[in-house]
Parts: sequence; C-alpha cells; structure tokens
Amino acid sequence: MNRRAMLLGPLAFFSIYALLREVRTAGAEIDGRLSAKKWIARQNDLARGLRKGSISQIAWHDEMARLAREVDVAQLMAEIKRSHLSDGGEPFMHDPKKRNVVLLDDAGQRLRVPYGAALFSFTPKNVITPHAHKHMASAHMVLEGKVRIRTFDRLADEEGALVIRPTADHVAGVGDAAAMTTARDNIHWFAPRSDTAMTFDVIVSHLDPGQQDFEIQPIDPRGAGASGWVNPRAASELRGVDAAVFCGPLNWSAAEVKPFRSQANFAVSTRSLPP
Repeated sequence: MNRRAMLLGPLAFFSIYALLREVRTAGAEIDGRLSAKKWIARQNDLARGLRKGSISQIAWHDEMARLAREVDVAQLMAEIKRSHLSDGGEPFMHDPKKRNVVLLDDAGQRLRVPYGAALFSFTPKNVITPHAHKHMASAHMVLEGKVRIRTFDRLADEEGALVIRPTADHVAGVGDAAAMTTARDNIHWFAPRSDTAMTFDVIVSHLDPGQQDFEIQPIDPRGAGASGWVNPRAASELRGVDAAVFCGPLNWSAAEVKPFRSQANFAVSTRSLPP
C-alpha cells in the first residue's frame, strides 16, 4: 500500500457513495445544496473578514454553523479526497489521528486559503480532551460516524483560573458542525459515539496581532459538586488520563459557573459569579 492510500484511509472512493446514502437517508436534500467550491470560497471570505475585524467572532461562529447545514457534504468529501493530505504526526496519548489538508484548484495546484484545514479520524479509544483557546477560531464538521460534542463559554480569566459555563452537549452526525471563538463556545470536548468517526476542521489562527498564533489550555470540567466548583488537574496530568474517563457523562447539574485552573499555576478561584 502506497503512502497516499494509507493517508486516504476512510476517504476511499466507495466511502463517498456510502456517505451520500447516509445523508439522503437522514432526509437531507442533495439538489440545491451549496456546492463544495462555493463553500470553500465562502470560507475564504469569512477567514479574511475575521482576521481584518470586518466580521465579528459571533457572526463567524454562526455563519460556520449555517454553511455546514447547507453544504453538499458528499461533494465536500470528494474535494477532500482529491486534496493533498499529509501525516499530522504520531498522535499524543489518546488523540485521534490527524492529517493536514491542502485543498487543490481545478488545475490540481495548491489553493491558497487564509485558514488551516485538517482531518481527525477517531476510533473508540480516541478523544479530544476538553481545552480552551486563545488567538484563534475553529469549526469542526462531522464527515463520518457520530461524535459527542460538549462546549463551554469562557466567561472570565482570573489569576490561575478560567471561569466557564456549559453551553451544549449533543451527539453530532454527518454534516453537523460545532464552531469555537473567544466570544462563544471557547472550550470544547469531542468523544466518538460510533466505531469510527471523522471530523473536518477549519482553523483560523493569529487573530490577535502581537500574540502567538494560538494557545491551547487543557482543562478538566468533571466532578462539579453542588456548589459547581471544581479542583481541576494540572495540564500534564490531564493529557495522561485514560480516554474512557473523558467519554463518560458530565454532571450538568444546573448551569452554574465553574472555575478551572489554567496550566500556568494552581491557584483556585473562590469568587462566585451569577449564571
């Protein structure tokens, strides 16, 4: 098996037709849906607008969700299949397998886009552990299987702590997407709910001039008691926790605000905020 065949994996020719059947079975209309090329062009406009500040983070977030509902997912899958895929390296701990995606134009040349793109392939043992973000925005569309997606708003940064609140918890199927910005759903957590699953991610980084391109802050939102306060794990310990721990249920017990330690230090906030 050559290197390209290994990278394509689940994107083999027959998978596109299996995907098309799945979308149709779900009752989606194929005719009249947004073409993959128009979807890619709209992604370019949105990413440039987000970087320039002509599009707000909330508007970008909501538009990404709308585009996911309207795009012809089978066409998008075909565009990804013909793209240039490169190995994202050996997954760390329980992370899913990553492949970087370089989209191609009609002539087979690299398409210059103002965002990064990647595929993440999950097995039941994989999980993207909960984490917060800085200086970036991203959107994640399910292309295969089912993925449980949990999101949280980042309400405030305190000395050594993040103050966050849960916003959603649902199982996403093919064509569903979740977006992340500083202003909305800044923390997310992905766990597969099928034997295999795959997401296609769009990443817009370097949103804050003078800062690093992006920053990832692992957190642990489990185990909230009646008060809603949690003593989270250090980032180094968090990444080593067995994936099964992060695939289990989360106690949503009333939408109280929860603070979490960042990876910078381990001071725990005790300030109570309104929900």
